[in-house]
Amino acid sequence: MSQKIAATIDIAGQAARADLPGAGSRNPQDGFGNLLSGLMSGAMVIAAIMVLLYLIWGAIEWITSGGDKGKVEAARSKITTAVTGIIVLAATTAIFMIVQQLLGICVLSIGRGSC
Repeated sequence: MSQKIAATIDIAGQAARADLPGAGSRNPQDGFGNLLSGLMSGAMVIAAIMVLLYLIWGAIEWITSGGDKGKVEAARSKITTAVTGIIVLAATTAIFMIVQQLLGICVLSIGRGSC
């Protein structure tokens, strides 16, 4: 018969016991992880707003083009670029969520939910 052995590695605990810088912070709001999480969340919000504004800009240009082929094509290009940006932003968010689940970390939290 074979026996299965499970091992758990507590990296955070080992770092705190070794008194490494940044390990075992007394305030859970401190630390590089929380800073990175805030920066990533802010960057995603700013990117989403910029993509939405670019989409609206393209739509306004299309409406005000007056049938001019050059203006319509420029507006269509802006809209296509904005839609591509939305797809890239959604894919990036999905990849972050998958990596977080696989590694058991929290870098990016969406909405009110926590990781």
